[in-house]
Order: sequence, then C-alpha cells, then structure tokens
Amino acid sequence: MKILAIDKVLESATPEGIKTNFMKEVDQTVKLYLADVVREIYFRQDRSGTVLVLEAPSLEDARKMIETLPLVREKMIDFDLIPLGPFMPLALLLENDQPKASADCGCGCGCH
Repeated sequence: MKILAIDKVLESATPEGIKTNFMKEVDQTVKLYLADVVREIYFRQDRSGTVLVLEAPSLEDARKMIETLPLVREKMIDFDLIPLGPFMPLALLLENDQPKASADCGCGCGCH
C-alpha cells in the first residue's frame, strides 16, 4: 500500500530539540529508504517540512515505521498518513471504450 506522509510540527518542538535530533532523524530516514519503506522524500516548498511516500502493508504498519523516527519519538513532529490507491475514475474511460459483446461473435477475444 502506498501512503503519503505529511509532517506537522508539534507545539513541544524547539529549535534546540530539532537540531539535537536532526542527524538521528536523517539516519533513520535513510535506513527506512534502504529498507524500501520510504520510496520518495520531498522538502516542502510552502514551509519547512517533509513529505514522504511510504510503501507498507497497512496504515497501521506505516504508523509503526513512522514512530521509529527520532523526532516523532521525541514528540516534536508527527505525520498525517494518507492511504493512496489507483485513480479509479479512469476506469470510466475504459468502460466506454470496450467492444460490445455479440451473441454470435465467437472470436475468442474475451469481449463477453
């Protein structure tokens, strides 16, 4: 399952606390990347922050992985986790493009 993880800075965060834990955070994020959990990493352009694209069996598993990050453990940041899936409205385009089944087709094309 693909999951979008958007960080949020908590009120308990301090510049000193973030600075103290920053390299630990980078280290753990790289470990998750090398474990193929973190698939993509982005720096936000609208404010300081991170957006991750995760791959996990479930939302609960993704939450457990996020909780291994030092800044999350120290309650300085958290992440909103958003499960993603295929853009199903595209199927509507295919439904209109499918050949019509004919009772005597017999072509073996699987259009029935």
